[in-house]
Amino acid sequence: MDILAQMHLPPGALAGKTVVITGSGRGIGREAALAFACLGAHVVVAELSDEGKETEAHIRQAGGGATFIRTDVSDEASVAALAEQTHSLIGPVDVLVNNAILCPVAGVLDMPPSLWDRVMGVNLRGTYLTCRAFLPDLLARKGVIINMVSTDAMPGLSAYIASKQGITGFSQSLAAEVGSLGVRVVAFAPGMVDTPGLRGAAESLAPRLGFTQEQFLSMPLHPAYEGLMPPDHAGAATAYLAAVLADEYHGEVVNGYSVLERAGVIPTVTAYAPDAAPEDGKAGPGAASDAVRPEDGVGSGARQARELVKQLGEVIAATQAEFNHLPVFVRPMARSGFKSKAGQSLQDWTRTLENLAAAASLTLEQVQGSGSSGLDSLRRGIERLPDDLARLKSYYLGVPAETARFTRDTELLKEVARLTAERVALIDSLGEALEGLVRG
Repeated sequence: MDILAQMHLPPGALAGKTVVITGSGRGIGREAALAFACLGAHVVVAELSDEGKETEAHIRQAGGGATFIRTDVSDEASVAALAEQTHSLIGPVDVLVNNAILCPVAGVLDMPPSLWDRVMGVNLRGTYLTCRAFLPDLLARKGVIINMVSTDAMPGLSAYIASKQGITGFSQSLAAEVGSLGVRVVAFAPGMVDTPGLRGAAESLAPRLGFTQEQFLSMPLHPAYEGLMPPDHAGAATAYLAAVLADEYHGEVVNGYSVLERAGVIPTVTAYAPDAAPEDGKAGPGAASDAVRPEDGVGSGARQARELVKQLGEVIAATQAEFNHLPVFVRPMARSGFKSKAGQSLQDWTRTLENLAAAASLTLEQVQGSGSSGLDSLRRGIERLPDDLARLKSYYLGVPAETARFTRDTELLKEVARLTAERVALIDSLGEALEGLVRG
């Protein structure tokens, strides 16, 4: 495979290894099987349908080693038979890739409990059963487990998403159990990949997301692609993750775009650097040059802090509005990313700033009414704020690079960089203003 050569993986990189891949009759699973076989591994094609025979034949015709074993991963006896046949025909296993999925598009009201149970059985129970069956091998050989996961949320895919989030938690817990014993466990989210499964779901899924089918299937999530990721890229990324990056991403969730960037297949996204200064050489809103100075006095400092807090509240509101303009299925990921990086959710940040503004107003009232400094309430309100502001700043500094993953629009990227510079300057100014009040 040409893509493996781009990754600088030699054909025999995994010679002598045995790899079990569930759901490898088509799509990402098949491409992963081809990639592992090209690297010299013997691939066990664990597949319920006859498509598994086709994958086996394809690999053998290319000179690789493959064995098709019909498997229903949701069935304990079938998984036990998979392990027994693998051991008797080939030997112990070095890598397990849990790729088998069931992904029906159905709203909660339209979904019978039997369908919910089937999705959980294939996706979540299947991952547990195969890990349990092959874990003795993997412990003995210090092997690798790659469990396929997915996006955060999407309407019409509640069962699928719930199962995949369950797999994420399962993977991280298993990683904590076996990491010290040498087994590496990674939750892998390949990305938006051009597979038969995705194309089959697009007709009913796209309208739920506000897209036409054509728009949905041509939507890129990385500027390296005009649309969906080619399936051979996702398959090669799976093999590269197991062969090269498993130690680094043990216990974590990693996406296919990041793996392909690391492998040198697609360019690493870089952000536009914010301009050194806004136009006309003046500092942007809330810039450090406008920060309060200790000699300005408590009243002036509190007034300045209150104004900066108000401006930051407007930034948080603008960020919420920006999230609301994202595609429906991207919004939960954006909000989750904000919370994890900024330390609080958007709603919590709004409340924090409202409380801080109230404390600054109280300080002003006390200063004007009695001449008292009135800083106690304000100081209590900002005890943890410097660390929180540092995290919020870090979030906004990362926005240009994240945006560049989704678009090639240079004008949009420049605008995002400009907004980032303004927002970072505002956060710095607020931090300096509060520090001046505490000192004063």
